Amino acid sequence: MLTEIREPIKVGAVFEPEGTIIPKWFVRNGRKYVVQKVTFTWKVRDGQKALYHFAVTDGVNLYELTYDAVTSAWKLMAVSPL
Repeated sequence: MLTEIREPIKVGAVFEPEGTIIPKWFVRNGRKYVVQKVTFTWKVRDGQKALYHFAVTDGVNLYELTYDAVTSAWKLMAVSPL
């Protein structure tokens, strides 16, 4: 079951030279989650703003993370058990 979260988080990510973004870990409520796999990515435009979405898993749950390229802010949008 998908649970909406929509809260700011800290993310460790690699920004590749060709523009690819790869989330490696994120912190929520003081707990660090290590990304085992990025399962899907997509980009959404909101006016001039580009929002990058990432479906990632830590091996236990599936998470939707977003990256706002204008503000450089990350959010945990949703979580679902595998």
